[in-house]
Amino acid sequence: MTSRNTTTTSSSTIRTDYGSTTLKISIDNNTLDTDSASIEDNIVGVYQSLPYTSTTNLYAKSSMSSRFSKMTVDTMSKNEAQQIGQRIEYLLNVINQICIGFVTIYMSWMCLRMGLAGTALHAWLVTIGFSFLMAEAIMCHYNHNVLTFNYRRTTKTTMHWMLQSLGGACGIAGVLIKCIQKGFLLQSTHGKLGFAAFILCCISMLSGLAALYSVRVKKFLSPLLNKTFHNVLGIATFAVALVAHFYGYNTGFFSRKSPSNDFTILMKVLTLMTLCLSSWGPLKSLLHKMRSIIKTFS
Repeated sequence: MTSRNTTTTSSSTIRTDYGSTTLKISIDNNTLDTDSASIEDNIVGVYQSLPYTSTTNLYAKSSMSSRFSKMTVDTMSKNEAQQIGQRIEYLLNVINQICIGFVTIYMSWMCLRMGLAGTALHAWLVTIGFSFLMAEAIMCHYNHNVLTFNYRRTTKTTMHWMLQSLGGACGIAGVLIKCIQKGFLLQSTHGKLGFAAFILCCISMLSGLAALYSVRVKKFLSPLLNKTFHNVLGIATFAVALVAHFYGYNTGFFSRKSPSNDFTILMKVLTLMTLCLSSWGPLKSLLHKMRSIIKTFS
């Protein structure tokens, strides 16, 4: 291969012989001084127009290889970030299950020791209904729930309404027992929030029936709006119930049985962690539904 350069005052011409092919590149002196990027683009275009030989396509191959390598690295980094995020969510869900289990087991043990009489029966029913069964019910469709992630959607739906029905029945029964004992005179923050959770739970169960048969009532109500309303109502019910449970630790019933003030604080922290971590999956689902509503009706 031989190369011969011819230079004039206005432009520079480069001639290069590749066997039977002669490459001619003209470069203006002004361009040489001001825009080196355009020179590279011209050279790349000329190389790509040459016949396919190992020499003439070396630049194109290296360019494609670098782009492919960059895309591969970007894809791998995104996949790694997603995997790390998934592992964190799985870990948080395991921590949440531990919190739910600890609160449920301790409250059940304490109430059973008292023979499930009076306030003990109320405390046990609302703990089983709201803190345990309802928490597991709202997490059934969560993809990173370690207990249900490998089940099919139809199975998750069945588990959801069964747990929700049983938990709602226990919670409603527990609140009614205490309301009857108090003569529906609710003066404390715990009592007012508990009664609000009772009302919301009744409405949520009715909206759950509508969401379960959303396909049949789609002529009257959009399934997307129906399920979104049920999602919002379910999160609100669970939040109010857990906050009522939080204030329940301030009552004399629990404080007299608590080993120490530090243990009471621990139970409060675990209850708040259960509220936040259990609501994470439903909140993500609600955000997805809200985006779908905006796209559908905008």
